[in-house]
Amino acid sequence: MAELVKRQHFVPRTYLKHFGFDKGEESFIHVLPRLEKTPDKIFESNVKNVALQKHLYTLPGETVEQKMAIEKFYSDELESQYDNIYELLTNPEQKSITDKQRELVISTVITMFYRTTKWLSQHNGLMNEVFRKAYSLCEQAGKDYFMFEKRKISIQGKSLEQLTAEYNSEQQPYLVMTQLETAFRLITLRIKSFDGIVVSKLGDDNAQFITSDNPVSASNINYDHVMPFDPTNLLKLPLDSKHVLMIMPNGEKQTRNTIFRNELKGTMCKTQRLSSNYQQMQLSERFLFGQESALESYLSTKERTERPLSAAELEATTKKLEALKKQMKDLGMI
Repeated sequence: MAELVKRQHFVPRTYLKHFGFDKGEESFIHVLPRLEKTPDKIFESNVKNVALQKHLYTLPGETVEQKMAIEKFYSDELESQYDNIYELLTNPEQKSITDKQRELVISTVITMFYRTTKWLSQHNGLMNEVFRKAYSLCEQAGKDYFMFEKRKISIQGKSLEQLTAEYNSEQQPYLVMTQLETAFRLITLRIKSFDGIVVSKLGDDNAQFITSDNPVSASNINYDHVMPFDPTNLLKLPLDSKHVLMIMPNGEKQTRNTIFRNELKGTMCKTQRLSSNYQQMQLSERFLFGQESALESYLSTKERTERPLSAAELEATTKKLEALKKQMKDLGMI
């Protein structure tokens, strides 16, 4: 019989545990609130107590099965397979993958991209501003309702906070369904394309990646402004403190089942670590996650990585990007 799960994780525990450590049968991780700047703010938590929200994916329905449809899909179809994906991607002897494994890798990354609360937060923030203006106009005009998307919204006896909270709560099931439907459409496009799978490893002993409550990033070498649904985006996901996965667009048909691997040392190792960790901070909504030493290292470079680049640094970075682009072309990945 299906169980009604109230505490629903938007970043899978099976993913987070690879950045943490075990205590008996439980997995723990170190956590840093995104706006904190000192190591004393880092704390330890069980992975089951982070990156979750009550009833995030719960749908309207008469039965538990209907209410838990999305939660069950994420759990049964993706999260239960994650450890196998992780072992496959981080095993240096694994040079290729099957079509089914490739589909699972792409599906996991894209659903992790779309299932976080940041999309909901952005939507709710927009609605809060729309309702704030409409509420104010109603008060000025002495009206007790306004029209929104052909719907009459009554403000009678309600504060602005009550009104927006009720509306956002009512819309949430439809939004999480839309997020999943959007993920499915993008998965179909990326599976049919010749996306390459690249795993980079930090080769220097003290270099470590961190992650966040919004861990998948999208970037595009062709555009300054990234459109999330664009199938030509590069998708990037830290796998643990040493490995990062990249789903590269515009590859070659004959290499679509190849895992491209590289181990970074020296300047390239430092650059990848700094850029990835800074990216996780920018992406995060509330928290950064990782090993304690990795979070402390991130804080030690926080001020340096967040200041604007000088002209010389910008030129050097541009040259490195061009060199990387040439290497990718030589490998047939773009």
